Amino acid sequence: MKKRIVSAIMAALIVSSLVSCGNTVNINVPENLISASDTQSARKTQILGQDSEPGEKYTLYIGLNDKDTGEQKVDTEAALEKANLICAKYAGGYTQFSAKGGWTNDDGSLGHENTMVYLIYDISEDNLKALLDELLKEFNQSAILVEKESTAHIYYTGQ
Repeated sequence: MKKRIVSAIMAALIVSSLVSCGNTVNINVPENLISASDTQSARKTQILGQDSEPGEKYTLYIGLNDKDTGEQKVDTEAALEKANLICAKYAGGYTQFSAKGGWTNDDGSLGHENTMVYLIYDISEDNLKALLDELLKEFNQSAILVEKESTAHIYYTGQ
């Protein structure tokens, strides 16, 4: 069983690397290698008895320490106001919350920064890139962490 799982993971990595290079790949995976959760996610999902809508959710993590100085130059509230305007410009909507990021530097010291986190649903890749480019420039960042998840969602309106 362990060999099957490793083989399936290796096949998925190869396929995803080929697809990310712009190639089209058709692959038949034996049914016994597909988990129940994989087949469930491919079907229409219901949430609270309501058919869900499939979608993509992006989570953006934008640190506020300047890439050149390593220090936060912009007040957090002012940064949120600017970032909210940029997100609204490119995305149909967003959810924002604040966080603190931390890491260990090469010298063993602890680094930290205030971080803005944005959840954005169903944005085109062109708009996402434009949004990220503007955020990078506005906050003088070297990078922004971006996560992408396939989701199912409903808009619950009550009974």
